[in-house]
Amino acid sequence: MVPLQARKPREPSMPTSVLLAGIVFLATACNGPAPQPPAPDLVDLAAVDPTIRIDLRYATTDNFTGAAVYPVARCLLRRDAADRLARVQRRLRADGYGLLVWDCYRPLSVQERFWTLVPDERYVARPARRDGRPVAGSKHNRGAAVDVTLVDASGAPLPMPTGFDDFSERAHRGARGVKPVARANAARLESAMTAEGFEPLPTEWWHFDAPGWQAYELLDVPLER
Repeated sequence: MVPLQARKPREPSMPTSVLLAGIVFLATACNGPAPQPPAPDLVDLAAVDPTIRIDLRYATTDNFTGAAVYPVARCLLRRDAADRLARVQRRLRADGYGLLVWDCYRPLSVQERFWTLVPDERYVARPARRDGRPVAGSKHNRGAAVDVTLVDASGAPLPMPTGFDDFSERAHRGARGVKPVARANAARLESAMTAEGFEPLPTEWWHFDAPGWQAYELLDVPLER
C-alpha cells in the first residue's frame, strides 16, 4: 500500500468541450474541407443545343454602348430555361426556321452600367443592392431571360420590326407602321416561344422571360466561370 503522502497528484481531466473540438478537427482533417455551397444552376446553351445560333452582342462593340462589356461570348441560362429554348428550336426547325440568341445571363454589374446609360424601366430594369447584395434587377440577372430573333434554314436573320436594343416605341409588340413580313416573323417567334412557356416583354419584341423566374436569385457571377 502506497502511503497517502507519496501518491502522485491526479492530473485534471480534459474539458469535454476541448475533447469534442479535437474530434471535430480530426474528422474534418480525415474527410477533407467542408463542402462548399452549390454553384448557381447555370448551364451553357451551346452544350444543351449546339444548333441554336449565338451572337452575344454585348461581347462585341455592336451594341448600344459601343463597347464590349462581356469578356466572353457565353450564353448561360438556368437549366429549365435552356431546356425550354431547345424545345423552341426543335419547333422552329420543323418549319425551316431557327433561333439566334443575342443575350442570356447578364451579371448585375453590367446591368448597373446599362442603367447609367438608359435609366428607363421600359427597356432596362433598375438594379439595386442592399449591403452589397443584389436585391433588384433584370430577369437576365437571374439567368431566366433571353433576347432572341429568327433565322432561316441557312442561318440568315429574318426581317423584324426593329434592330436589337431599339429603345423606341417601334420595338413594342403591336407597334404601328411595321412591314407585314416583319410583323409575321415577330408573331412566329412569339408563338414558338410562348408555346414553351416563355413570357414576352411588351416593350421589346426580342425579349422573353422564362416561367418561374421568381424562384431564381439575382446574380453577379462573372461570365468567365
